Amino acid sequence: MQPSDGTYILYGILFVCLLLGMLLNVGKRLGSSKNFPPPGNKKNDRSIWR
Repeated sequence: MQPSDGTYILYGILFVCLLLGMLLNVGKRLGSSKNFPPPGNKKNDRSIWR
């Protein structure tokens, strides 16, 4: 007995949601990494956009 098409669609949606959740979790961890701190305001910055 073969599962219906609806079952495959539900499993596909579940798989995609899990993959996206894992991808966002990894991205959040890498984004808050201390290896790449965000650039701060520098006192000697001679930017024309002040």
